Amino acid sequence: MRVFVIGSFVIACSVKVARLPQAGESLAGSAFRAEPGGKGFNLALAAHRLGVRVDGLFAVGEDVFSPVVRSTFAQVGFPDTMLVPRAGSTGAGVAFVDPAGENCLAVCLGANLALTAADVRAAAARVEATDLVAATFESPDAPIREAFALARGRGRPTLLNPSPMRPLDPAILADTTILVVNGVEAAELGLGAAETLEAIRTGTRAPTPAIAALLDRGPACLVVTLGERGAIAFRPGLPPLRQPAFAVTAIDTVGAGDAFAAGLMAALLAKAPLDAALRRAAACGALATGQFGAFDAFPTAAALDAFLEAFPDAAGPDAASSGAGLSTGPTAR
Repeated sequence: MRVFVIGSFVIACSVKVARLPQAGESLAGSAFRAEPGGKGFNLALAAHRLGVRVDGLFAVGEDVFSPVVRSTFAQVGFPDTMLVPRAGSTGAGVAFVDPAGENCLAVCLGANLALTAADVRAAAARVEATDLVAATFESPDAPIREAFALARGRGRPTLLNPSPMRPLDPAILADTTILVVNGVEAAELGLGAAETLEAIRTGTRAPTPAIAALLDRGPACLVVTLGERGAIAFRPGLPPLRQPAFAVTAIDTVGAGDAFAAGLMAALLAKAPLDAALRRAAACGALATGQFGAFDAFPTAAALDAFLEAFPDAAGPDAASSGAGLSTGPTAR
């Protein structure tokens, strides 16, 4: 299993607070952590921990953090050919985390925004040699568009997590096989988080009109994650698949969405049916909330299997709508 990530790297700082701050407010923190992060790096690392071979492109600054980036990639086993040096600052971000594990954060992407389509073209052979290409919106449109076009031209599936949200480039959407968003992002896309929640509650047998229209524009599968309410997957012409969340005590939800996406693509690449892939993805997301910080929280394949064995009765997608796989061949939209 091989994945190519159009990546982003951020020095991620997290502060534990008694509650999330209001505008203009200063709060005392009870713990602080600085670690390698960024949605693209988290996605790559989480997939790597699950046994996926990872390649990719990550633009990093030529600043005081540059040696940290290189040592981090060496530590986790990523080759330095994945790094694209750029003038300016390496990405950095700060998150506030409350006692329930909820968070708010701000990210300065810095050099991540300097990754180009030319960088992707220079690595075209590596892109085309992988089994899936993945990206988040911490990278610019141009390299994502180029990489997704290369992948789809070779009949390879793609996965897009458009976070942080911005308008979706129609060309990127047309070449997206799997689109993964959370409830807030679904609302920003005009899909209606309330409608999605209602679909879970009522057991709807068809996508909403807005979701159906989005699927008509490219994706073979739309997955909406809804935290403690679980996740739901929509496919053209098929009933939705609903995956409940695992009941765990969340300490820090930073990175949980990245873990979910990594678990989903790892399972699908292993030829798991979509219902089983959703269950493994949900378990990855749950495991990632179990400690403060994200870097050490992403599970290995062995830890994931052990967790799932400990939850043999945990509900999965309902039997009436489960079992269908996901077509990701060259003609899949």
